[in-house]
Amino acid sequence: MSTLAKVFVVLNLLLAVAFLGAAAAFLGHSDNWKAKHDKKVIETDSTIRSLSDERTSLKASNDKLEVSVTAANTAHEVAKKGETTIADAYAQLKKGYDESNASYQNASRALLIAQETIKNGRALVDQLQTERQALTDKLRAAQDGETASTTAKNNAENALELATNQLQDANTKLATAEGELQRTRFRLEALLRSNPGLNASTEQQWQQGKVLQADNEHNIVVISLGSEDGVKPGYKYTVSRGSSFVAEIQITNVQTKSAAGKVLTGLGKMPIKTGDDIMTAR
Repeated sequence: MSTLAKVFVVLNLLLAVAFLGAAAAFLGHSDNWKAKHDKKVIETDSTIRSLSDERTSLKASNDKLEVSVTAANTAHEVAKKGETTIADAYAQLKKGYDESNASYQNASRALLIAQETIKNGRALVDQLQTERQALTDKLRAAQDGETASTTAKNNAENALELATNQLQDANTKLATAEGELQRTRFRLEALLRSNPGLNASTEQQWQQGKVLQADNEHNIVVISLGSEDGVKPGYKYTVSRGSSFVAEIQITNVQTKSAAGKVLTGLGKMPIKTGDDIMTAR
């Protein structure tokens, strides 16, 4: 065999060894990539299941709070009807008291007339004394009626005060339930903001921005989103400061780069300030 032929044989052998090494490296890299991919798929599925369970829990909590709000509204209506009934009873009692008072005044005038008549004729003394006794009995009955009316009036006032206290308690429970509902909605919106994949599609797309101006006295709030961002009148946004819920606003006027709205709920203990965060309300 010639020298050139030997060189070609050696080169072929070296090329074969290099090809086998490259193929082995490629197969090892492919197996490593597939293992990483499978691990990533398992982690993603676990995260999705966890977020779905949290969303279901928040929805159940929201449903319970809505039931509490409905119960508080029902108690409020019942207390209001009771107050109306007591007010009507009080009016009837006052009418009876006024009538008794008028009867008392009439009886007093009749008694004076009887006394003057006694002076004009001794023959009618016995008859006038009888009439006087009758009028005295009527006066006593009128006084007893007045006393009963006063007692009934006091009872009615006590019942009205009790009904008023019950109404105030119902209003307090309603305000507490509404606050819990707002905080639950805020937590749900924060969850949807951090996980856009969980957010169901609605006519109003999810957006976030800042409060540019806030006039709490006149209930006017200007935000950093406008018509070029797709904002329309009627859109609702949640105002927050850090992790705290501040208020919910509804857009009434839209400009190119900004929009103005009014506060729907929440304004009170924590007024809206310039620089507060906003995001689409759900």
